[in-house]
Amino acid sequence: MEVGEPPVAESQDYALRFEDLTVDDDLPLTDRIARYCRSGIALQRLVHVKMLAETAEVIGTRTTIAALIPLLSQLVVDQESVIRQHLASQLLPVALVSMVKNVGFGQPYKVSEMLEDRTIRKVYDSQGYEIVTTAVVGYLNKLIQDPDVDVRRSASDSLAGLAMQIREDDIAKAILPIPLQLAISPKASKRQLTPEQESHMEELRITAANLLAELGGAAEKDAVPVNVVRESILPAVLSLCDDPGFRARRAAAQALPRVLAGTTMGDAKSTVLPAFEALSKDEVYRVRKSTGECLVDMSRSMMIIAAKERDPAAVNTLRRKSLIPIAESLLVDPNKFVRHGMMQFLGPFLASFYPFVDSALYTILPGSSESDGSNHSGIVAQFFPHASSMVSRLNSSAAATTSAPTPTLASINAETETPLIKELQKALPQFIGASRSSTVSLKAVVSHRQKYRPDPEDIKAIVGRLLHHFTGLAKVITGDENTDAEMRVYCAYSYPAVVLLLGPENWEGQLKECFKTLLNPNYGLGEKAEPAIPPLPVKRCLASSLHTVAHILGPQIAAFDIMPIFRDFFLRDTDESVRLNMIRNFPTLLSLLDPTTRQQYLILWCEMIRGDEVLGAMKRSATNPLVLNWRQRNCVSRSIADILAMMDAAFVHTYLWPVVKLVLNDSISLVRDDAIWAIPILLKALCSENLVMDTAGGDAMRSKERWSAAACQEVISWLWESILKMTLSKSTGKLTSNGRNSNFSQRQLYCQICTALALAIQFGDGLKDPDDPVSELENKFSAHLSAQDIAEYGPYRKLSDSERSHLVRLLANDMLPVAIDFKDDGVTNVRLSLRKTLRLMPHDVAQTPAFQEATNVLEEEVQTWESFEGMQQNNPPAPPAQAQKGRPAAPTQQQEYHQNGVSNDKTREDVHDDGKGGKKKSSKGRRKEHSSETGVVTHNLA
Repeated sequence: MEVGEPPVAESQDYALRFEDLTVDDDLPLTDRIARYCRSGIALQRLVHVKMLAETAEVIGTRTTIAALIPLLSQLVVDQESVIRQHLASQLLPVALVSMVKNVGFGQPYKVSEMLEDRTIRKVYDSQGYEIVTTAVVGYLNKLIQDPDVDVRRSASDSLAGLAMQIREDDIAKAILPIPLQLAISPKASKRQLTPEQESHMEELRITAANLLAELGGAAEKDAVPVNVVRESILPAVLSLCDDPGFRARRAAAQALPRVLAGTTMGDAKSTVLPAFEALSKDEVYRVRKSTGECLVDMSRSMMIIAAKERDPAAVNTLRRKSLIPIAESLLVDPNKFVRHGMMQFLGPFLASFYPFVDSALYTILPGSSESDGSNHSGIVAQFFPHASSMVSRLNSSAAATTSAPTPTLASINAETETPLIKELQKALPQFIGASRSSTVSLKAVVSHRQKYRPDPEDIKAIVGRLLHHFTGLAKVITGDENTDAEMRVYCAYSYPAVVLLLGPENWEGQLKECFKTLLNPNYGLGEKAEPAIPPLPVKRCLASSLHTVAHILGPQIAAFDIMPIFRDFFLRDTDESVRLNMIRNFPTLLSLLDPTTRQQYLILWCEMIRGDEVLGAMKRSATNPLVLNWRQRNCVSRSIADILAMMDAAFVHTYLWPVVKLVLNDSISLVRDDAIWAIPILLKALCSENLVMDTAGGDAMRSKERWSAAACQEVISWLWESILKMTLSKSTGKLTSNGRNSNFSQRQLYCQICTALALAIQFGDGLKDPDDPVSELENKFSAHLSAQDIAEYGPYRKLSDSERSHLVRLLANDMLPVAIDFKDDGVTNVRLSLRKTLRLMPHDVAQTPAFQEATNVLEEEVQTWESFEGMQQNNPPAPPAQAQKGRPAAPTQQQEYHQNGVSNDKTREDVHDDGKGGKKKSSKGRRKEHSSETGVVTHNLA
């Protein structure tokens, strides 16, 4: 043993010294892994076992085979189960590097890329491939029989993932014998086993069922040959359906849907569905309960088969005649746990009859769940609850990771052939694009439902046999109040999916009564019954999906049935989550209404928003909404732009402009920053062509123009007064100050407002990013969307000629000249914000001499500091001069800049015109404000 090397794992009875606990970081990576994976200290072994995958990717195929593979034999039998568990999870990437040449450091592909994309061509190393398919598979075989369940689970996942990476012809002989051997029933063995041995063998058969399900589900993605599924995997799973242990039968019931997706209709009709039906009548209630939970997966698997068959109607008929009777029997099962389990999954089971595979929902289904309030990926959960988890169960673990999440604006690639549009897209806030994406996705789904309706026979069977069970969940009485509340939540959560399946034609009757009962549990008990408060989770579910239900049902039903419910039950609700959803989704609801009805509800919304519940409270205390409800106010600031785009100029000026002023003056910076993006849409709405007047002719046009000019001047003057603390003199028509009375953050905010106006003009010219997720969604759904659905409307979309000239005039003549004066601002961050703003200006706005001068000044400053950085890197500055005794040395100009965040031109802020032609130093308070504004900022304006 080398000096300082810790003892090997076999020697545990020694006194640990401090040097034994330390890790020699100076060792080469390979030597370090080799030494500490053999350490007698479990923590050291664990840490370095977790490094095996990344080490293999760095050192490459040859070194992995020579240095890492020999370590595995000892680690497989490590006495610590947590080490064996992590080893099992590391074996897949290590095996991939060992057998594939074109993966790893210095190679075309990363390990993660090859694991996610099975279509990447693999260049196998003959020696490594042989080692993996023999030695590494043998190690996994040992780990998959480990007594610890977590070790078995990790080994099973790695073995299933390895099957996706080796040659298809070798799956049957290298991978498949392992689960087939584990699945052998104890009936085939003549040995007498102890109860402990029988329990362990049953656990191994459960592991085998899960692994067979993974391999069988991979056949749906063509990763495993179909003949292997039919000849080997399916018979093994069917044999487990007759296992004497109920846990093994339950695992077989969960495996059948995944294996079914890789078979044919003949197999489903002759073997799979009869076996599943027998399990639904099993003597053990836990097995019957598991079949109810798997009905959704079974229905989806039948849909996958239907997409492959020449006669999909026959598959739908088989599904309808086989699965609906099973659901009915489980709903009336004598065991309450079976009944409650089926009730929980009844909504998703009904929704599974929607043609999901061929729909727009299949395109936008995310691979992972995202919780961002502004992100549209949650739209799938509104239609199909448990959809993401269902897909991960249908597919193998390796295939499930290949689903990319719904694209967002943050995923835009920086390398592009159109740098201008990329820069504009990057400057636009993410919530603008997310809102547009959600709208397009919702319209695509609803349009698909209108053009491609579900099978009428499926609808007839569901309405006649199962719908009353589902709607009964809204008023179910099981004897346990907690269970009753849970069932109502399950009903509310699945309600949009059921409405999508049945459509507006089945709204009247059970669906409508169910919706009202969910909101008022005493609904239908007579006029004397007092309205009851529903469980809070129920109301939150319905609040988050109300706009979805309204779009599915259409404008007429939405106006007469949904909007009154919105007014009576949701608009003034005190729960923060309900109110957040109402504010966020209100623009989508408004888009369904005719102009007159839209104005009525928007007036109510404005009254609520400006009231004490959201924006009206002005006190600051622990119980005051101004402190606690900033998220609601932020939702208002984000959604106001969509509302402005729908209303005429007079309404905007009367009702919405006061709301915009409130959010622009909010005490939370995030609310103010998001609110500024509504200002271009506000000014666009105040354009003369958007003003509706009863009169016509030349006088009317001039009246419109005068009204528009006055309204826009009111907005701009308010921005000057409230943000920059500048006032417009009525006598001279000039501003009375230069904006220095405001603090630096307010001047930055003003620059951002000019940026928003510039972006509105640029995007209004029709500029489109080919990689913009919104454009991608529109292209994907073009077959399902009408011309009206993809029209260029909404915030930061197409502008008319008059709207564009209107915004250009306001920007060039009123807004931008004030911002250009900030080129001499004493705070570096303000000048930085101005430079970013000027870079995004439209070409016709950037032609004025003042604009060119400001641009040149700022660019020269950038070049100065870039040169200064280069000089600092090449020639270190000389040491400072000797300080006077008892006093520190005076800072140099550069040092003073770094300390204060401003250059020596700070006298720009400290000295101002006294109004008499002379210069006058600022007051003490003025200097104090300037000192607080400077802060610590970067000197590099680039």
